[in-house]
Amino acid sequence: MGRTESLDPGLRDLLSRLRERVRRYIVWDSLLAIAALVLVVFWVALAVDYLPVRIGGSEMPRSARAVVLFAVAVLVVLILAKWLWGRLNRELPDDSLALLIERHHPSLGGRLVTAVQLTQENRSHDSHSPVLLQHVHQEAAAAVDQVEFGRVFRWEPIRRKLMLVIPLLLAALVMAIASPQTFARAVGRLSLFSDSPWPRKAELEMIGVESPIITADETEEVGTELLTFEDKTLRLARGSSTTLRIRAATEELGHTVPEICTVSYVDDSGNRGQSNLRRVGRIQDGYQSFVLDGPPLASLAESVTMTIRGLDDRLLDYRIEAVDPPAIADMELAIRYPDYLRIFDAGGASPDAADQILKYQAGFRIREGSSLTLRGTSSKPLGAVDVATTSEGVRDESTDGAEPVVKIADDRMSFEWSVSDLRAPTSVRLVPKDETGISAQASYRYFIGVVRDQVPETSMTMKGIGSSITPIAMLPIQAIAKDDYGVESLSLTLAVRASEETADDAGNTNGDATTIAEPQQHTVLPELDRDGNAAWTFDLRDLSDDGTVNGLAPGASVQIFTTAKDRFDLGEPHSIRGEVVRLQVVTPETLLATLERRELEFRSRLEQAIDETQRLRQSLAAVQNDALDVLQTPDEEESPEESDSDADAESAGDESDDDESDGDESADDDTADDGEEDVRARQRVQLRIRQSELQATKSTEELAGIVVGLEDLLLEMVQNRVDSVDRRERLENGVRNPLSTVVTEPLPRLQRQITSMERVLMAEDPAESSGEKMTEAATAAIATTDEVLLSLNAVLEKMLDLESFNEILDLVRGLISDQEELIEETEETRNQQVQDLFK
Repeated sequence: MGRTESLDPGLRDLLSRLRERVRRYIVWDSLLAIAALVLVVFWVALAVDYLPVRIGGSEMPRSARAVVLFAVAVLVVLILAKWLWGRLNRELPDDSLALLIERHHPSLGGRLVTAVQLTQENRSHDSHSPVLLQHVHQEAAAAVDQVEFGRVFRWEPIRRKLMLVIPLLLAALVMAIASPQTFARAVGRLSLFSDSPWPRKAELEMIGVESPIITADETEEVGTELLTFEDKTLRLARGSSTTLRIRAATEELGHTVPEICTVSYVDDSGNRGQSNLRRVGRIQDGYQSFVLDGPPLASLAESVTMTIRGLDDRLLDYRIEAVDPPAIADMELAIRYPDYLRIFDAGGASPDAADQILKYQAGFRIREGSSLTLRGTSSKPLGAVDVATTSEGVRDESTDGAEPVVKIADDRMSFEWSVSDLRAPTSVRLVPKDETGISAQASYRYFIGVVRDQVPETSMTMKGIGSSITPIAMLPIQAIAKDDYGVESLSLTLAVRASEETADDAGNTNGDATTIAEPQQHTVLPELDRDGNAAWTFDLRDLSDDGTVNGLAPGASVQIFTTAKDRFDLGEPHSIRGEVVRLQVVTPETLLATLERRELEFRSRLEQAIDETQRLRQSLAAVQNDALDVLQTPDEEESPEESDSDADAESAGDESDDDESDGDESADDDTADDGEEDVRARQRVQLRIRQSELQATKSTEELAGIVVGLEDLLLEMVQNRVDSVDRRERLENGVRNPLSTVVTEPLPRLQRQITSMERVLMAEDPAESSGEKMTEAATAAIATTDEVLLSLNAVLEKMLDLESFNEILDLVRGLISDQEELIEETEETRNQQVQDLFK
């Protein structure tokens, strides 16, 4: 090796031992690498070969195992050639080993390298002192005992390989001891000495797909049908939700029941998924059932291919094709109206011809009693259509009491379903099926509402008639009859219940009046216009004169009511009696007394209106004063004394220059306070003006109500043929007309004037919002108020005069009544005297 015999034996032995350890390190590193490779490949290949069988797959084919074995052999050869043989054949010179030791032992200080290199025979041209070399040589030999070989080698690669090899080797030993057959089968298959397959524990069998039966009848429980695969293919409706059923052999048949069965699927779009089947029921006939009611069979969207796995068995490539179910693409309604709506039926029309054909829309309604035909169009040829309804009163056109039948056209692309005399809202449910039996997954619902024929409505008004009438009154009637499809007839009925004194016959001594049980009725048929309005006047005097009704005397009662009838003919006629108006027959004197009491009520209301108007005037005067205070300009507020003081302040301005800043600040604060106070004052005045405006409106409405009441009172006097023309003219010209004039002219003007006061107050332009403008507006409003008060007081005086006039009339009526009673008593006395003469 080029060493000289002069090198110290201890140093020579140190280098030799290091060289041997390096070679042993290389051998172990290479062997551990080969062992790690073989063990890793063994377990990985075993997992690839056996684990797919455990989850239902197949073993690794022989070609794949041959590739794995060849790859392992090539890698082992490479490790032996490069890592073992290549590194063992490398030369390890003494100086390199000495340098390696020096690198991990800095305490040698280069003595070992110097001693080794300078004692080599082939070295020349080195200038050194023999004494110094001998000294270094001795120091290096003395430090041999300090060298530790463990610090020279890197043990981390060895430890990593051991950490991989030891667990894998122990696992292989455990497998060989626990299951020698399994270990031998694995070694034989991976070394290509054996092709025997791995044993399987489970056995699966396909049953089919359970699908719900879709029907239109919701009252029946939903049933199911079992569909089986033909050549591993089954057709289902798109959007359907079905249940997949399989079964697994049990221990009775020599197999193990899987804990979990899994289906893996892929649809035509490439989407993949996996679901678990669940165990159902008990073991029957040696089989355990499993079902899948989730994806991909829940709401099936696309065709899918499935593989079912349980333990180490599997069912491969079962395909479910998603087929579009038949759909009702269009629905048309043909309607024929009932006879009671056929007012202008065209002659010669077919009795089955439809009156209206239109597209179905949600919320559609037809007339009661109409005939209906549903005409549907399908998206594909039909095999059948299931139909069900939930309403009563639906019957077929052809068979009574039978469910209506669906008629499918010859081209099988359309169908019809008809009902007649539809009187109740009907919900129609249709389930189309194609020629292969695939049905829609939900029923098509069509709700047909029914517009029921309503009973006519009638109302009646009598203008100028109160609750009491005279025996010779005129009863003007305005009647209105309305119906959804027109009124056939309207009648007005006058019923009279006469009264007579029956105190002597019935033993009644208190003079009460009793009515006859059976009333007399008089019915008329007034002519109706297009809007259902009718007018008629019952003249009680004429009816009594011609003998139409009898008993129209004070104490009798009169009832008036209307009766309307429409054209409905499908059952009981729709006839209704309107509200009954009851009138009491009284003497003209009694009616006048009632009207006079109403006049007193109107006078009280007028007095109240006058009082409120007076308060309104006072309020306007107060508003005028407040508004003038708010709208005063600074020049108007300033007095002559203040002007003189301002002049003196200006002349003394030069003497108070030092206090200008303080004075300006206080002046700004005062100005701000004055501005806020002015705003609040304006708001208070504005509020009062609006209150005055509301009061004026209230007075106008109250007086208008009095005018309307007086008009009714006058009309009632006319309709009842009571009192003289002079009395009516006094009330009309002296009270009603003046009040109407006040309502139509001064009061609206007053409201406008009050509004102008608010406009002047709130005007932003100083020229418009001035005290002069406010004075003009307020003065005009107060003047109008005075005008109104004068007119109202004049009317009040007139009403007082009429009251006095009425009192005089009452006195005259009393005298006349006393005179009539005295004449009757005289006649009775004379008759009694004549009768006494013949006794």
